[in-house]
Amino acid sequence: MIFKNIFLSTAIYSFFLISCNNPQNTKPTKEENQVGIIKGNDFRSEAMMKFTDAYVNNDLNSVSDLFTEEAKIMVNDADLTFSEMVAGLSSGHNYFNNIRHEDRDAFTMHYKEGKIAGNIFTHYWYTWKATSKKTGEEISIRGYAWMKWNGDKVEALYNAFDPTLYRAQIE
Repeated sequence: MIFKNIFLSTAIYSFFLISCNNPQNTKPTKEENQVGIIKGNDFRSEAMMKFTDAYVNNDLNSVSDLFTEEAKIMVNDADLTFSEMVAGLSSGHNYFNNIRHEDRDAFTMHYKEGKIAGNIFTHYWYTWKATSKKTGEEISIRGYAWMKWNGDKVEALYNAFDPTLYRAQIE
């Protein structure tokens, strides 16, 4: 029994030493395997929050200065101008009360590698909630958006969500 315990203890200890010396188990240095730099609470992340607050308050024209004149805007893959986006998103206020974003989070990624190296994107996750004027039902939809930056201006915006519940209330 004593030999069995000694053998088992030696085997576990040897495995531990081998594992610790294995380069695959070491943590990379700060610069190794770094695809980019993530920033939160920076001016770009705050700009995303300002943009979404303007949407909730039905005041998107107040944030037009965030965008380049030729900004590419996509909502569920529909290509829109800034004016078309404002009209489309503002029209939702005709069908819903108490539009808001909950469980929201934004951060900005400065990409260093890959196909989008050198680009800066602000990513945003949220839960869109509102009360239907038609049925009085509260609707909840998860969404995701990003802004692509050119300096301190947005050159592209993408917003994705499942429009099924939304459309059912406006049709």
